[in-house]
Amino acid sequence: MSSTDHISTRATSEAQAWQALKTLGDAALAQGGLQAVLQMFVGTLTGAEEVARVSEEAGHPETLTPEVVAQWISTDYVPGMQQALAQTPGGAEQQGT
Repeated sequence: MSSTDHISTRATSEAQAWQALKTLGDAALAQGGLQAVLQMFVGTLTGAEEVARVSEEAGHPETLTPEVVAQWISTDYVPGMQQALAQTPGGAEQQGT
């Protein structure tokens, strides 16, 4: 993969993650107000730090960290939080994010 391809893939991953977070934020705001959005924000930061740490400990180059975090947001964090929001009123708060 050329560096141009890597940059394009990274930009796409980051754009998808950002869109997923915006959608989740809108759902959290509609369901739980500002408190739910702030809890989502804290959960995102905490989880992203953990994913970045594990990625670095696994020996991945630091340049891959943003892409790894973006993929985690899109494929794991957001779908899980959307499921929690859909299950019960206040689901995000009950999941402990």
